[in-house]
Amino acid sequence: MYQLKEAGPHTWAILKLEGRAKAAMVEIQTDEYGNGHLPRMHSELFRQTMRGVGLRDDFGAYINRILAVTLAAVNMISLFGMHRRHRGAITGHLALYEMTSSIPQAAYARGFRRLGYESAVTDYFDEHVEADAVHEQIAGCDLAGGLAEDEPELVPDILFGAQAAATVDALAGEQYLDAWEAGSSALLAGAGAEAGAGAVA
Repeated sequence: MYQLKEAGPHTWAILKLEGRAKAAMVEIQTDEYGNGHLPRMHSELFRQTMRGVGLRDDFGAYINRILAVTLAAVNMISLFGMHRRHRGAITGHLALYEMTSSIPQAAYARGFRRLGYESAVTDYFDEHVEADAVHEQIAGCDLAGGLAEDEPELVPDILFGAQAAATVDALAGEQYLDAWEAGSSALLAGAGAEAGAGAVA
């Protein structure tokens, strides 16, 4: 759900930041939107990945199949991004993701290649390996660091945003791994089930 609207919620924060933090957020988000080139937008790359594995790529197509904790993670980003009082939290949230994503994204790409998928599926992950290797420095030093220096009273909020992201993702990960180990899907059955949706576990 989040990848298909990447990176809208974080972009809302641009209007609520100043100084180094704003400049850093703009720099990161420019890459997220493919530097103005539609095929390189990260949301478009993820749509390409979904099509490549036989899934629908329209936003919300699987809303009735995903776990509540997955929705919680997506809604948390929107909550943080929409409100000025949460600008520290959205900054910490993005900083955590940018600083930690290169290694898992590389693992996802290798996994898909082992299964025989080519660039149409792996481009999204490969792009994040390259982009986030640069973004991690910008996010840590200039985005979160810049906001902390300019508004030190927001340091607890920055840390909260990072901790909230890590906590909710850990809860989701536990459920995904439990389903994997049980040989079942982490998707919900029943209403809204679409042909091919079972390809995702």
